[in-house]
Amino acid sequence: MKKLDGFANEYLFVLPQEIIKEFSFSTILKNLYITDLGFYPHAEYHYVHRPVGANEWVMIFCTNGEGTVESKDNSWKMNRGSIIIMPPNQEHTYYASKDKPWDIFWVHFTGTMVKEYLSPSYNFKPEFWYLNESSEDSNNYLMSLFWQMIQALSSGFSFEAIFYDSQVLGTLLSYIILHTKLPQDNKTMGNEHLTKAIQYIYDNLDRPISLKDLTNYLGVSVSYLSRIFKKNLDMGANEFITSIKVKQASHYLQNTNLSIQQIAQSLGYNDPYYFSRTFKKVYQVSPAHFRKQYGSGLKISHPV
Repeated sequence: MKKLDGFANEYLFVLPQEIIKEFSFSTILKNLYITDLGFYPHAEYHYVHRPVGANEWVMIFCTNGEGTVESKDNSWKMNRGSIIIMPPNQEHTYYASKDKPWDIFWVHFTGTMVKEYLSPSYNFKPEFWYLNESSEDSNNYLMSLFWQMIQALSSGFSFEAIFYDSQVLGTLLSYIILHTKLPQDNKTMGNEHLTKAIQYIYDNLDRPISLKDLTNYLGVSVSYLSRIFKKNLDMGANEFITSIKVKQASHYLQNTNLSIQQIAQSLGYNDPYYFSRTFKKVYQVSPAHFRKQYGSGLKISHPV
Protein backbone atom coordinates (compact mmCIF):
# COMPACT_ATOMS: atom_id res chain seq x y z
CA MET A 1 0.00 0.00 0.00
CA LYS A 2 1.31 3.45 -0.97
CA LYS A 3 -0.12 6.90 -0.23
CA LEU A 4 0.67 10.36 -1.59
CA ASP A 5 -1.41 12.14 1.06
CA GLY A 6 -4.63 11.78 3.04
CA PHE A 7 -3.08 11.30 6.49
CA ALA A 8 -4.99 11.96 9.71
CA ASN A 9 -4.52 15.54 11.00
CA GLU A 10 -2.46 16.55 7.98
CA TYR A 11 -2.06 20.09 6.64
CA LEU A 12 -1.93 20.46 2.86
CA PHE A 13 -1.87 23.66 0.81
CA VAL A 14 -1.51 23.90 -2.98
CA LEU A 15 -1.50 27.43 -4.37
CA PRO A 16 -3.63 27.67 -7.54
CA GLN A 17 -1.76 28.95 -10.59
CA GLU A 18 -4.25 31.79 -10.99
CA ILE A 19 -3.36 33.04 -7.48
CA ILE A 20 0.36 32.92 -8.28
CA LYS A 21 -0.23 34.83 -11.52
CA GLU A 22 -2.44 37.38 -9.75
CA PHE A 23 0.37 38.28 -7.34
CA SER A 24 3.15 38.20 -9.94
CA PHE A 25 3.37 42.01 -9.80
CA SER A 26 5.47 41.65 -6.63
CA THR A 27 9.18 41.48 -7.35
CA ILE A 28 9.83 39.81 -4.00
CA LEU A 29 7.36 37.01 -4.76
CA LYS A 30 8.99 36.52 -8.15
CA ASN A 31 12.30 36.13 -6.34
CA LEU A 32 11.12 33.38 -3.98
CA TYR A 33 7.69 31.90 -3.36
CA ILE A 34 5.91 28.79 -2.14
CA THR A 35 3.76 26.68 -4.46
CA ASP A 36 2.88 23.83 -2.06
CA LEU A 37 3.19 23.40 1.70
CA GLY A 38 2.20 20.82 4.26
CA PHE A 39 2.68 18.69 7.34
CA TYR A 40 2.11 14.92 7.42
CA PRO A 41 2.06 13.38 10.92
CA HIS A 42 2.68 9.64 11.27
CA ALA A 43 2.60 9.31 7.48
CA GLU A 44 2.16 5.55 7.29
CA TYR A 45 2.66 4.12 3.78
CA HIS A 46 3.75 7.51 2.48
CA TYR A 47 5.49 7.05 -0.87
CA VAL A 48 6.34 9.49 -3.68
CA HIS A 49 8.25 8.73 -6.89
CA ARG A 50 8.87 11.41 -9.52
CA PRO A 51 10.72 9.97 -12.55
CA VAL A 52 11.58 13.46 -13.86
CA GLY A 53 11.48 15.31 -10.55
CA ALA A 54 9.19 18.19 -9.61
CA ASN A 55 8.91 21.52 -11.38
CA GLU A 56 10.00 23.24 -8.16
CA TRP A 57 12.56 22.75 -5.43
CA VAL A 58 11.27 20.38 -2.73
CA MET A 59 12.28 20.50 0.94
CA ILE A 60 11.46 17.82 3.53
CA PHE A 61 12.06 18.28 7.26
CA CYS A 62 11.61 15.14 9.38
CA THR A 63 10.55 15.83 12.97
CA ASN A 64 9.86 12.27 14.12
CA GLY A 65 10.03 8.69 12.90
CA GLU A 66 12.12 7.56 9.95
CA GLY A 67 12.13 7.55 6.17
CA THR A 68 14.35 7.49 3.10
CA VAL A 69 15.04 9.88 0.23
CA GLU A 70 16.65 8.59 -2.97
CA SER A 71 18.08 10.31 -6.01
CA LYS A 72 19.33 8.62 -9.14
CA ASP A 73 22.80 8.21 -7.62
CA ASN A 74 22.40 8.45 -3.86
CA SER A 75 20.15 7.85 -0.85
CA TRP A 76 19.71 9.50 2.55
CA LYS A 77 18.24 8.13 5.76
CA MET A 78 15.84 10.56 7.40
CA ASN A 79 15.08 10.77 11.11
CA ARG A 80 14.35 13.50 13.66
CA GLY A 81 16.22 16.63 12.59
CA SER A 82 16.97 15.50 9.03
CA ILE A 83 16.41 18.04 6.26
CA ILE A 84 16.81 17.54 2.54
CA ILE A 85 16.35 19.94 -0.38
CA MET A 86 15.81 18.39 -3.81
CA PRO A 87 16.43 20.35 -7.02
CA PRO A 88 13.78 20.62 -9.74
CA ASN A 89 13.67 18.30 -12.73
CA GLN A 90 15.79 15.59 -11.13
CA GLU A 91 14.45 12.11 -10.45
CA HIS A 92 13.75 11.35 -6.81
CA THR A 93 11.83 9.00 -4.54
CA TYR A 94 10.96 9.32 -0.88
CA TYR A 95 9.02 7.14 1.50
CA ALA A 96 8.26 6.57 5.17
CA SER A 97 9.68 3.69 7.18
CA LYS A 98 7.26 0.78 7.62
CA ASP A 99 8.17 0.37 11.28
CA LYS A 100 8.51 4.04 12.26
CA PRO A 101 6.57 6.22 9.79
CA TRP A 102 7.86 9.74 9.70
CA ASP A 103 6.32 13.07 10.64
CA ILE A 104 7.40 15.59 8.01
CA PHE A 105 7.00 19.22 7.12
CA TRP A 106 7.45 19.78 3.40
CA VAL A 107 7.43 22.69 0.98
CA HIS A 108 7.73 23.21 -2.78
CA PHE A 109 9.24 26.54 -3.79
CA THR A 110 10.69 28.39 -6.75
CA GLY A 111 11.69 31.89 -7.87
CA THR A 112 14.26 33.85 -9.83
CA MET A 113 16.64 34.16 -6.87
CA VAL A 114 16.52 30.68 -5.35
CA LYS A 115 20.17 30.20 -6.26
CA GLU A 116 21.11 33.28 -4.22
CA TYR A 117 19.61 31.68 -1.12
CA LEU A 118 21.06 28.23 -1.78
CA SER A 119 24.57 29.31 -2.72
CA PRO A 120 26.16 31.78 -0.28
CA SER A 121 29.53 31.20 -1.96
CA TYR A 122 28.00 32.10 -5.37
CA ASN A 123 29.20 28.84 -6.93
CA PHE A 124 25.74 27.55 -7.72
CA LYS A 125 25.07 23.91 -8.51
CA PRO A 126 21.53 22.46 -8.67
CA GLU A 127 22.23 19.58 -6.31
CA PHE A 128 20.68 17.78 -3.34
CA TRP A 129 21.32 19.41 0.06
CA TYR A 130 21.19 17.23 3.18
CA LEU A 131 21.53 18.20 6.83
CA ASN A 132 21.01 16.16 9.98
CA GLU A 133 20.48 18.73 12.73
CA SER A 134 20.76 17.06 16.14
CA SER A 135 20.29 20.22 18.23
CA GLU A 136 16.85 20.38 19.83
CA ASP A 137 16.99 24.18 19.85
CA SER A 138 17.57 24.17 16.08
CA ASN A 139 14.81 21.61 15.51
CA ASN A 140 12.35 23.67 17.54
CA TYR A 141 13.33 26.83 15.67
CA LEU A 142 12.84 25.18 12.27
CA MET A 143 9.49 23.72 13.35
CA SER A 144 8.37 27.18 14.47
CA LEU A 145 9.18 28.59 11.02
CA PHE A 146 7.16 25.88 9.27
CA TRP A 147 4.22 26.40 11.63
CA GLN A 148 4.34 30.14 10.93
CA MET A 149 4.03 29.44 7.20
CA ILE A 150 1.19 26.96 7.74
CA GLN A 151 -0.72 29.31 10.05
CA ALA A 152 -0.42 32.16 7.55
CA LEU A 153 -1.99 30.10 4.74
CA SER A 154 -4.64 28.67 7.07
CA SER A 155 -6.41 32.03 6.90
CA GLY A 156 -6.53 31.97 3.09
CA PHE A 157 -4.39 32.68 0.04
CA SER A 158 -4.19 36.44 0.52
CA PHE A 159 -1.29 38.47 -0.83
CA GLU A 160 -0.23 39.27 2.74
CA ALA A 161 -0.11 35.57 3.71
CA ILE A 162 1.82 34.51 0.61
CA PHE A 163 4.20 37.45 0.94
CA TYR A 164 4.77 36.61 4.62
CA ASP A 165 5.51 32.98 3.78
CA SER A 166 8.01 34.09 1.14
CA GLN A 167 9.96 36.00 3.79
CA VAL A 168 9.82 33.15 6.33
CA LEU A 169 10.98 30.71 3.66
CA GLY A 170 13.97 32.96 2.94
CA THR A 171 14.92 32.86 6.62
CA LEU A 172 14.49 29.09 6.67
CA LEU A 173 16.71 28.55 3.63
CA SER A 174 19.42 30.89 4.89
CA TYR A 175 19.50 29.10 8.24
CA ILE A 176 19.70 25.65 6.66
CA ILE A 177 22.43 26.53 4.18
CA LEU A 178 24.52 28.24 6.87
CA HIS A 179 24.34 25.12 9.04
CA THR A 180 25.08 22.89 6.06
CA LYS A 181 28.28 24.87 5.55
CA LEU A 182 29.24 24.74 9.22
CA PRO A 183 31.11 21.73 10.64
CA GLN A 184 28.80 19.18 12.22
CA ASP A 185 31.12 17.53 14.74
CA ASN A 186 34.07 18.34 16.94
CA LYS A 187 36.45 16.32 14.78
CA THR A 188 36.22 18.97 12.07
CA MET A 189 39.24 21.23 12.10
CA GLY A 190 38.70 24.39 14.15
CA ASN A 191 35.02 23.71 14.85
CA GLU A 192 34.77 25.88 17.97
CA HIS A 193 36.92 28.69 16.58
CA LEU A 194 35.05 28.74 13.27
CA THR A 195 31.66 28.91 14.96
CA LYS A 196 32.82 31.77 17.20
CA ALA A 197 34.35 33.60 14.23
CA ILE A 198 31.12 33.40 12.24
CA GLN A 199 29.08 34.58 15.21
CA TYR A 200 31.48 37.51 15.67
CA ILE A 201 31.05 38.45 12.00
CA TYR A 202 27.26 38.44 12.24
CA ASP A 203 27.37 40.45 15.47
CA ASN A 204 29.58 43.13 13.89
CA LEU A 205 28.23 43.54 10.37
CA ASP A 206 27.76 47.26 10.98
CA ARG A 207 31.48 47.99 11.16
CA PRO A 208 34.68 47.09 9.27
CA ILE A 209 35.95 43.62 10.21
CA SER A 210 39.59 42.73 9.61
CA LEU A 211 41.47 39.47 10.01
CA LYS A 212 43.28 41.11 12.93
CA ASP A 213 39.93 41.77 14.63
CA LEU A 214 39.05 38.09 14.32
CA THR A 215 42.43 36.75 15.43
CA ASN A 216 42.51 39.08 18.44
CA TYR A 217 39.00 38.00 19.41
CA LEU A 218 39.77 34.29 19.02
CA GLY A 219 43.38 34.34 20.21
CA VAL A 220 44.67 32.49 17.14
CA SER A 221 47.09 33.26 14.31
CA VAL A 222 46.10 34.62 10.89
CA SER A 223 47.43 31.49 9.17
CA TYR A 224 45.35 29.21 11.43
CA LEU A 225 42.23 31.32 10.88
CA SER A 226 42.73 31.19 7.12
CA ARG A 227 43.17 27.41 7.19
CA ILE A 228 39.98 26.68 9.13
CA PHE A 229 37.87 28.89 6.85
CA LYS A 230 39.37 27.38 3.71
CA LYS A 231 39.08 23.81 4.97
CA ASN A 232 35.51 24.03 6.27
CA LEU A 233 33.86 26.67 4.07
CA ASP A 234 36.03 26.47 0.95
CA MET A 235 36.71 30.21 1.08
CA GLY A 236 38.93 32.61 2.97
CA ALA A 237 37.78 34.62 5.98
CA ASN A 238 37.74 37.91 4.05
CA GLU A 239 35.76 36.29 1.23
CA PHE A 240 33.23 34.97 3.75
CA ILE A 241 32.87 38.39 5.40
CA THR A 242 32.30 40.00 2.01
CA SER A 243 29.74 37.37 0.97
CA ILE A 244 27.69 37.89 4.14
CA LYS A 245 27.81 41.69 3.90
CA VAL A 246 26.91 41.75 0.22
CA LYS A 247 24.05 39.32 0.82
CA GLN A 248 22.73 41.64 3.54
CA ALA A 249 23.16 44.60 1.20
CA SER A 250 21.04 42.84 -1.44
CA HIS A 251 18.29 42.46 1.18
CA TYR A 252 18.40 46.19 1.98
CA LEU A 253 18.35 47.09 -1.72
CA GLN A 254 15.27 44.96 -2.28
CA ASN A 255 13.28 45.80 0.83
CA THR A 256 14.20 49.30 2.04
CA ASN A 257 14.43 52.81 0.61
CA LEU A 258 17.83 53.43 2.20
CA SER A 259 20.30 55.13 -0.12
CA ILE A 260 23.30 53.17 -1.34
CA GLN A 261 25.51 55.33 0.88
CA GLN A 262 23.34 54.53 3.92
CA ILE A 263 23.46 50.81 3.14
CA ALA A 264 27.24 50.95 2.75
CA GLN A 265 27.63 52.72 6.10
CA SER A 266 25.26 50.30 7.86
CA LEU A 267 27.54 47.45 6.77
CA GLY A 268 30.81 49.07 7.80
CA TYR A 269 31.85 50.46 4.41
CA ASN A 270 33.02 54.04 4.85
CA ASP A 271 33.57 54.47 1.11
CA PRO A 272 30.34 53.93 -0.89
CA TYR A 273 32.32 53.65 -4.13
CA TYR A 274 34.39 50.80 -2.72
CA PHE A 275 31.17 49.17 -1.51
CA SER A 276 29.66 49.46 -5.01
CA ARG A 277 32.74 47.89 -6.61
CA THR A 278 32.66 45.05 -4.07
CA PHE A 279 28.95 44.47 -4.67
CA LYS A 280 29.43 44.40 -8.44
CA LYS A 281 32.21 41.79 -8.18
CA VAL A 282 29.71 39.41 -6.57
CA TYR A 283 26.48 40.17 -8.46
CA GLN A 284 27.99 41.42 -11.76
CA VAL A 285 25.74 44.49 -11.55
CA SER A 286 25.96 47.70 -9.56
CA PRO A 287 23.80 48.19 -6.44
CA ALA A 288 21.68 50.72 -8.35
CA HIS A 289 21.01 48.27 -11.19
CA PHE A 290 20.31 45.48 -8.71
CA ARG A 291 17.69 47.61 -6.95
CA LYS A 292 16.11 48.56 -10.26
CA GLN A 293 15.88 44.93 -11.34
CA TYR A 294 14.93 43.22 -8.08
CA GLY A 295 13.59 45.96 -5.81
CA SER A 296 10.14 45.71 -4.30
CA GLY A 297 7.39 48.27 -4.09
CA LEU A 298 7.13 47.49 -0.38
CA LYS A 299 9.70 49.75 1.30
CA ILE A 300 10.76 50.49 4.84
CA SER A 301 13.12 53.22 5.92
CA HIS A 302 15.46 51.36 8.27
CA PRO A 303 17.45 48.12 8.20
CA VAL A 304 15.74 44.93 9.38
